[in-house]
Amino acid sequence: MMFKELHPSLRNAMYVVLFSFTALVAATFYTIRLTYKNFEPVMDKNYYEIGLNYEKAIENQKELLKQGYLIKTNWDSQTLLPMGESEISVQLEKDGAVTNSAKSMTVYLERNATTKNTAQFQLKPTTNGFAGKIPLLEKGTWNLRLVADIGGKSFEREGKISVK
Repeated sequence: MMFKELHPSLRNAMYVVLFSFTALVAATFYTIRLTYKNFEPVMDKNYYEIGLNYEKAIENQKELLKQGYLIKTNWDSQTLLPMGESEISVQLEKDGAVTNSAKSMTVYLERNATTKNTAQFQLKPTTNGFAGKIPLLEKGTWNLRLVADIGGKSFEREGKISVK
């Protein structure tokens, strides 16, 4: 017995303190282990460069909006998308008319505050825009970003989609 010369009530208190300390140390190591096992990196590895280019990106976006650009998709009218592979078609419009002035169209699917499920898809050009199949593999709400390259400038549209 470790505390045999102590009074019984004090002995019990010492065992409680010792047990609490051991439990705290075990919990700390368990937390550290979980942290390393489920570690996710920062949202974007190039965050510094993105920060530097942020003002320019906002200016480009405003400029292209002023020129009358708009991105529309066949998903705009759908409130719930089914799980599995879904066809997306995207049109770039300028002043209400479909235009083919974008070099590329990229789709980003993201979850809030995590990079684990972030996916990027390059759409293929069609006669009146861009199209592609996007695998929707998890239920819930996703952030959808569409990024068009118009003359070297990025034009973005953000929204949310729900997968049932």
